Amino acid sequence: MASTSTLTLDQPSGELDPETSILIARLTLDDIEEINGSRKGKSRDDSPLTDEEYAFQAQAENLRIFLAFLEDSIFAQSVDGALDSDQHYLNAVRVIERAAEDDRRAAFALSEGQPLPEKSASQRLLENPAFTLPS
Repeated sequence: MASTSTLTLDQPSGELDPETSILIARLTLDDIEEINGSRKGKSRDDSPLTDEEYAFQAQAENLRIFLAFLEDSIFAQSVDGALDSDQHYLNAVRVIERAAEDDRRAAFALSEGQPLPEKSASQRLLENPAFTLPS
């Protein structure tokens, strides 16, 4: 039975971190481009690729896909980290916005001579002295 492995960014100790993998992939791509550049003009334009040229081309494409995957993963982890660290701010802003909407509804009801609606959970939370914005 063949085993399969998946690439993860949380690799066990001894394996490469994403930044090192990106550096190695970029250096390898540079090497492939240098090799291909030194071969230009040595064969006819209409001649088929040699097995070696095809292998270099395929490897370069695989490296580009791998680089895109790693860079996208690093970006996604960065966004995820930012959202986690900003979660308290986002929750506080959400409460403030809901309370502001509820205040507008209450002001409209008051201006129309209607009875004031009950205070919402957001309004009560804002009136609580324990509620503070994260610093």
